[in-house]
Amino acid sequence: ANETGGGEMREGFDRGRRTMESMLDEVPGIECAEPDGAFYVFPKVTALLGRELRGRLPTTSAELADVCIEEAKVALVPGEAFGAPGFFRLSYALGDEDLAEGVRRLGTLFAGARD
Repeated sequence: ANETGGGEMREGFDRGRRTMESMLDEVPGIECAEPDGAFYVFPKVTALLGRELRGRLPTTSAELADVCIEEAKVALVPGEAFGAPGFFRLSYALGDEDLAEGVRRLGTLFAGARD
């Protein structure tokens, strides 16, 4: 790729990172630290564990990931895969509309969490 194309891609990833972080920060139960490179965020979701979501009671981020794919149609990688239970890995290497739609779906799902 030429330098212009690479710069545009980096700018797109950076925009995606900022969009995903700001949207995730608005979702109750998610704490999102700024990622250190790459093209994903790694938010903490422990506040959502042990709470009822659409009749399910996930107690690990792996179980919560299953609820996300089944109920919100959003795929993410549970932190257990990285030795970090209670976290998710979410890619922002997507188009802006897809990224925003995915986070909106998670926000809708998590807004219904009940103790």
